[in-house]
Amino acid sequence: MRAIVLSDSHNNVSACEAAIAASGKLDLIIHLGDIARDTDYLETMYYPIRVVSVLGNNDFLRQGDYERVIEFDGRKIFICHGHTLGVRMGTERLENIARQKGCEAALFGHTHQSCLKKSEDGFLILNPGSVSQPRGGKPSFAILETEENELRSVIVDWIL
Repeated sequence: MRAIVLSDSHNNVSACEAAIAASGKLDLIIHLGDIARDTDYLETMYYPIRVVSVLGNNDFLRQGDYERVIEFDGRKIFICHGHTLGVRMGTERLENIARQKGCEAALFGHTHQSCLKKSEDGFLILNPGSVSQPRGGKPSFAILETEENELRSVIVDWIL
């Protein structure tokens, strides 16, 4: 199974479209918040590909979840924007909560900076960065996939 992970698109759906076009065959689109309206567009534009999302700190006028657990090829993955978990100060709290929920990965956004870490026991922490407004680098997104019974991810830096 293969998914694109996007975050912090901030009303730039053309950046999302370009990232999706560059990603090849996808089974799932994951959007980690900011802006929910972009996710609405992706759901319509890329149907029947499933789109899952959470709200971000700039989605204050919307109803929905800031964090949730999703299933990806039989695996539990914790997704959130991250602002409510203090991810700018570190990912320890994020990882603890995800592990308590029985997840084997935690995905977050908010910082506009990509991050990919895998612990010795295989726990994955992923921030795809911002697809449209990076801080200190190029726009980026991530690909998440299962291969040979392993959860793998790569961050893709690119220029719009």
